Formats: sequence, C-alpha cells, structure tokens
Amino acid sequence: METQEKNLAIVIVAGGSGTRLWPLSRKESPKQFQSFVSDKTLLEETYDRAKQIVPENRIFVSSGEKHRDRIRTLLPGISDDQLLLEPSARGTGPAIGLIATILGDRLPGATIATIASDHAIENDEAFVAALRSGLETIARHPDKLAVVGINPTSPDTGLGYIRMGKEFTNSGRERTFYADEFKEKPDQKTAEAYLADWRYLWNAGYFIFSADAMLGWIAKYAPKLSEVLTAIGNGTADKGAYDTIEVEAIEPIVVEKLPAESRIVVPAPIQWSDIGTWGTLFNFLAHRNEEKSFLFGETVELEGSGNLAYGNGKKVIALFGVDDLVVVDTDDALLVTSREHAADIKKLISELKDRGREDLL
Repeated sequence: METQEKNLAIVIVAGGSGTRLWPLSRKESPKQFQSFVSDKTLLEETYDRAKQIVPENRIFVSSGEKHRDRIRTLLPGISDDQLLLEPSARGTGPAIGLIATILGDRLPGATIATIASDHAIENDEAFVAALRSGLETIARHPDKLAVVGINPTSPDTGLGYIRMGKEFTNSGRERTFYADEFKEKPDQKTAEAYLADWRYLWNAGYFIFSADAMLGWIAKYAPKLSEVLTAIGNGTADKGAYDTIEVEAIEPIVVEKLPAESRIVVPAPIQWSDIGTWGTLFNFLAHRNEEKSFLFGETVELEGSGNLAYGNGKKVIALFGVDDLVVVDTDDALLVTSREHAADIKKLISELKDRGREDLL
C-alpha cells in the first residue's frame, strides 16, 4: 500500500557527475542518465522505485538547471514544480539544505527522504520497505534523522560505514537502531573486521528527516549556509548568493555532528551497488548473472573471460584472447583498461585535463 500522508516526500538527488565511469558518463550526461543494467536509465529505475512508496506528486528531483530538459524527457510525469534546481553544484550539504528550505515552505511539517539517482538495486522490495519504514519512523519522531544502512556483502574499502547502537524501535517486523558512529572508507583489514561484525552497515547516503529539523541543525552546525538558505527562503538573497557557499557533503557538516541519540539507522538487506567504477559495475552484474563477461552493443569475445565492454553500435568491438578488460567505445573516445585499474580512472581524468582535453569530460 502506498504511503498516503500528504507531508511525506521523496527527493531524487540527480546532480552528480559520475566521472569515474568515463567516457560513457560525463559532466553533460552523467551516469544517472545512462543505461547500465537494464534498458532504462538509472534515474528512471530510481523513479519507478519511488512510485511504490509515495504518490507521484510527492516525488521531486534535485539537480542543476542544465539537466532540466533531460530529466523532463526521461520522467514526463514530473512537473516543473517538482524540479528543485540548484543555481550551482555545491555538494550534498547545500543541496539538502535547499531541499529542506523549498519543501519545508511548500509542505508544512514535511518529512523528506533524499535518495541517490545513480544506484543499481536488484531487490526493489527491500529498498521500498526500508524507505517506507524510515519515512514512517521520522514522521512519528521528527526530532531524529534516519539513514538507511545496507547489510555489507564484502569488505569494501571504497564505501563509508555506519555502526549501529542499541535498538530504537521494534515493530516485530522491522527494527531501527541508534546510529552510534559513521566511519569513512576503511583499509582492507578494517573493512574485513566490519564485515564480520553485525553492527556495521554500508552508508548508501539515503537520509530521512523533517524539513524543520534539518533547517534547525544547519542553523546550529553550519550557520553560514543557514544564512544563505534563510535569505533564499525569504526571497532576499542576491542572485549569486548560492554560488558563494562552500562545496560540502551533508555528513561532516550536519550528520556526524548530531548527538548519537538524534540519529537512527534502518538496516536493510538491499542488493545494491553505487556503481562507482567500471569494476563495481562488473561485480554487480556478476552477482545477478552467471555470465563470465558482460558485452553490450555490437561486441564479440573469443577465448577470453571477465571482460566488460560497451559499444556504441557504430563499429564492432572484438575481444580475442584477453581477460579482465574494460572497453568502452563512444563517438569521441575509446577507453581500454584492466578491471583492476578501472578504480583509478580519476588519474586518467587528471591527465586529460593537463593535456587541455576538458572537452572530453
């Protein structure tokens, strides 16, 4: 059953650049607008999940002005009023503050879930159950902030973790816990220890909060940001005021500063990937399929395995006698790397910048 309360809302955050999936994902067409795991884009898949939780008129998309037309094309059910457009990209901290400012005014007493637009999820039902539980919990306890924690399946050193504390609620079907501590990307030994300890969950960055509470926390912990948001809400901000805000994530400026009794975590067995690199995309596809290679477009593989290839349909990609490669062909760039090196693609991005080829990014 859909959650019908009028003040519950989901905001799909779609402002990321996803450059680690270059050359398919770029500044003008980042990964949320690409189709990696199905015939739908990641944004469309995210929207379909959100529709199972709240009515369509309570689904909003946060992004930049330059993506307005692409979002409206992919999500024709979204109205202009449902687009929460940032003047410039300033990170998740200012973005969530702006979301709370706008929706707090439109939907008095709003309870908001912010979710990423560029994640891949295999079991939608677990995602839906976790988000619904979080929204309903915060609607009852608006002085808390909730985050969805994902049961880890590997010792991942590229993700943040949440350590659960004592139990907060237990309905018999769903449980929530206090979020005692947030841990940033650990080394391999620490990640292995986290995997062995049931208290540690992956932090996917899905936050649920009362708009009023979030604005109160920002006023307390990030007063300079609060001043700009208040001016925007009052209609008194200078045109370029938002551009003066420092680029910051929501975790260090608010979430990690909250006392533990103000933070709760909803554990969820979501089969999930942030598709942060070509390597993590391969791992996600390998988990859901038995194939040894994943070939998209007009591609041919002979005497090889463990390869990931994306063609643009204009030429044949032929892989012969090679293993564990990533090959991505676009109109103006061709990437060939090993799956091992795919995690370090930012080095390649830096090299292209140094060579004056930002047109390719």
